[in-house]
Amino acid sequence: MKGWKRTRRLMRSLFAGAVFWGFLVLAGWAQAAEPQTPKPWNFGGGGSMGFLANTPDDTAFALNFHADANLNRHVSIGPLLQLGFTDDLTLVGLSGQGKYRIPVPEIDKRLTIMLQAGLGFVHADVGPSDTSFLIPLGVGINYQLNSGLAFTGDFLLNFTDLDLRRGRGRGHDDTNVMPSLTFGVRF
Repeated sequence: MKGWKRTRRLMRSLFAGAVFWGFLVLAGWAQAAEPQTPKPWNFGGGGSMGFLANTPDDTAFALNFHADANLNRHVSIGPLLQLGFTDDLTLVGLSGQGKYRIPVPEIDKRLTIMLQAGLGFVHADVGPSDTSFLIPLGVGINYQLNSGLAFTGDFLLNFTDLDLRRGRGRGHDDTNVMPSLTFGVRF
């Protein structure tokens, strides 16, 4: 019975992921078709999905959403919303992120590497719920298809202090590192 429940949940997650990807790609292409004028504060947004490991309930399906305000060609700031889901866990993290983009013209002029860091909070509701600080540090790649659509990949190390003794975790109350790998689109 538990295996069937897990299979149904996986199928629902895959369907939701396909709808999510379809929406983001269509929205990005629609926005790319409109002419855009350069602005000093250019807000963009996007989302990605993947996996979040070492949570209080093992590895979680992850969805990340972000918006960036470009301060110049290389620096942007904005919020990052991270969601993680397992059978018994819902994890919500919100942080303010700073990103520094490094162009890689030697490989392809549309490719950039992004270094990022942030500060925020995370809430987990496995067993009794717990809320903690969140410090996401990471690196990502950005491949610009056109002026309004890019493919992204992000690897984040999320530092928290979630109390894992009350959940099904490892039985300690120390700083926890939750690595995350996500792929998505930015528009």
